[in-house]
This record gives sequence, C-alpha cells and structure tokens, in this order.
Amino acid sequence: MPPLIEEVLLNLFFIILALLIAPIWLEERRISDRSKAILKTFSIGICIVFCMMFPIQTTNGFVFDLRQVAIWIGGLYGGAFSTLFLAMITIIYRMMIGGTEGIIVTIIITTIQIIVCLFFYKKFQTHLSSKQRITTITALSVGTAVLTIILSHIWMNDERQLIRMLSTYFSAQPLTAFLGSYITEAIQKHSDLRRRIIRAEKIEVVGHLAASISHEVRNPLTVSRGFMQLLLQSERVNYKDRQYIQIAIEEIDRAEAIITDYLTFAKPAPEHVERLNVKTEIERVIDILRPLANMSSIEIQAFLLPFAVKGERQKFQQCLLNVMKNAIEAMPNGGTLRINVSIDKDYVLIHISDTGVGMTKEQIERLGEPYFTTKGTKGTGLGMMVVYRIVETMKGDLFIHSEVGQGTDVYMYFPSYYKSDVEKSSKRSVEQVSR
Repeated sequence: MPPLIEEVLLNLFFIILALLIAPIWLEERRISDRSKAILKTFSIGICIVFCMMFPIQTTNGFVFDLRQVAIWIGGLYGGAFSTLFLAMITIIYRMMIGGTEGIIVTIIITTIQIIVCLFFYKKFQTHLSSKQRITTITALSVGTAVLTIILSHIWMNDERQLIRMLSTYFSAQPLTAFLGSYITEAIQKHSDLRRRIIRAEKIEVVGHLAASISHEVRNPLTVSRGFMQLLLQSERVNYKDRQYIQIAIEEIDRAEAIITDYLTFAKPAPEHVERLNVKTEIERVIDILRPLANMSSIEIQAFLLPFAVKGERQKFQQCLLNVMKNAIEAMPNGGTLRINVSIDKDYVLIHISDTGVGMTKEQIERLGEPYFTTKGTKGTGLGMMVVYRIVETMKGDLFIHSEVGQGTDVYMYFPSYYKSDVEKSSKRSVEQVSR
C-alpha cells in the first residue's frame, strides 16, 4: 500500500476513534452531560494532536492532515467551549512543530473556523436537519481544504507537490468530513431514540396508573367538595372556619387538576378529531393567558398564519396553554413571549420562545418525566408530560433548545391537515396493489 494512503487511513482512524468509541463508551457512564461533553472535546483534541504527529505529508514546512475535519465536527456539535479548546490545541501544537509559513496558514484557517463555529453553532443545532448538517460540514471541509491549498501555494512553488496534495489531501478531507459527521449523527439519533424509549416506558406506567385509579379517586373528591360548599353557605360557620374550608376546596381543586392531567395519559387516542385552525386556537389561548402575562409585565408577540392541523380541540389548546404558561412563569421579571407559526415542508411549525431564565441540557433531557419540574414546590411536573403525550398522539414532534439566562425555544411540528388528506387518498388508491 502506498505511504500516502496509509497516512490518510491513519488520520481517518484517529478521527473515527474519537467520534465513535468515546461517545459510545461515555453513553453508559452515569456522569453529567456537561462532563460527557468535556470528555468528548478532550478526545477530539487528542485526535487532532495525533493527526499532526502522523501527517499525510510534510512539505517545505507545511503539515497536511485532517485536523480541520475534527475542528468542524467538534466545534459545530460541541459549541463555544469545544471550538476554542480545539483551536487552541491546534495552534499551540502547530507552533511546536515549527515552520513559519505553515503556522501562518494554520492560524488563518483556524481563525476562520472559530468565527464560523461561534456564529453558526445555534442555527446548526436547531434549524438544520440531519442531512443538512452532514452536507454543511462536508461543504465547510471542502472550503477550508481549498483555502489551505491556495495559501500554501503562495509559499510553495513545487507543482509536483501541489498535484500530490490535490490527489490525496483535497479528496481525503471532504470524504472524512462526510464519514465523521454521519457517524456523529448516527450516534446522536441512537442516543435520542434511547431517551425516547425510556420516556415512553415511564409514560406508559403513568397511563396504566391513571386508567386504574383516576375515576375512583375523583368521585370521593367531588362529593367532599360538594359538602364543603354547603358548609360555606351555612350561617353557623364563623369567618376563620370559612377560610379553612376555602383552603380545603382549593386543594381539592388542585388534586382534581392533577387527576385531569393523569387522565390525558389514560386516553392515548383523540376522541373527537377535527380540522383545527392553528391561528384561531393560539389566539384563544393567548386571550386566556393575557391577564397572567400583564401581571408579570410580559409582552406577547404573535406572528400567526391560518394553517390547519388535525386533532382534538381541547387537548390541542391544553398543549399550547401548558407550553405558553411555562414560558410566562420562566420570566418572573418580565420579558417577551413570541409565538410564530410557519410551514416547514408538509408540517406546521409552532415556534414558542421566551426571554426567561432558561434551562440546562440536563433539565431539558428530563422534561416529560413524571414529577420532574423546574418550578420547585410550585410545579408537579405533569404539565410537560401532557404536552409530550398530546404531541405524540397528534403524530407530531417536539424539540426544545434552551440556554441558562438566554431563554427557551420550543419547536412543535404537526402534520398539515391537507397533507393527511393527500396521504389518505393516495393510500386508498394503491391499497389493493401494495398494501
């Protein structure tokens, strides 16, 4: 095997080792997500060092390897810390190797990577699909490979070496970028699927519990509340006793609200499916929440379009109400609540964002678990469970992006009503042939 091919494969091995083995090993470890992210960044940093230790080729002070791919993947998936750490490792070790012209090229290319990763990271994580992320990293790797060759050619006038670079380094970098980003996406999908299965199992347990005891508990609560209301109407009850009875009624109402949330899980399928105008339903929910928003000095900005989805009106409104109410409660000192409705291919996208306290990655991953809440003693943790369940029954998807101190973005995708009709009619027409 030619030496150049061996060097390319060795660099590729280092990158795959960092992107594949380390995340899989860390997945089973009971440590925080922040610690996992740091360890993944360190593993990519070690990969960069090894790539430069065993380069594809070294010519006139220039070292050509696949470290740029590692920076792109580590920076765009890991964020600001990963970007700066990997860039620092790259520049420091490149200076240790030596070669003034090569160091200048490395600093220029790495600076460009830092700028792109820092400004493009959030959009890369939230607005791009899996295929788009793979394509983006591959395209960026092609761009930096071309720029590296152009800058190197300024100082290196050997045409023979330039041809060798084009035939090995230029072709190896985008191929490695595609393979590395594909592996990263596959691991993330596996991790997300694992979390969804765990969440689904927990929700199933809650559903069985709700179906078995909710009605039996609700009946005596209703009777108790009725008798307490009769006591309130009695003239023989003094003022202090009335206060106690009123508190008891409020707690019974709170218990019934919790049971109502549980009943959402006991009925997985919508009972009265109809065409829902998203604009109209959101406006109704905003009207309900406007007094609470005004009390909290929160401005509501809505950019709505009259797209239609298919679902049960009451549950759809409950889903929107829970998300918007959480957003308002996350802004105790005031802020802005934005609701945007748009179309994304065949899906209606409802984007709800706030300027509140935000959440950590660990909190985001636990949303939807029974009794997990970020509100302390004020919350039960059932609100987001209801949201996840309703979105699931409407065959939609829910994604949350949040940073501490910078607010939260909730993206809810629902199949368009018209898409459902088209799919149904097309299935009928081919049912006899293919199904």
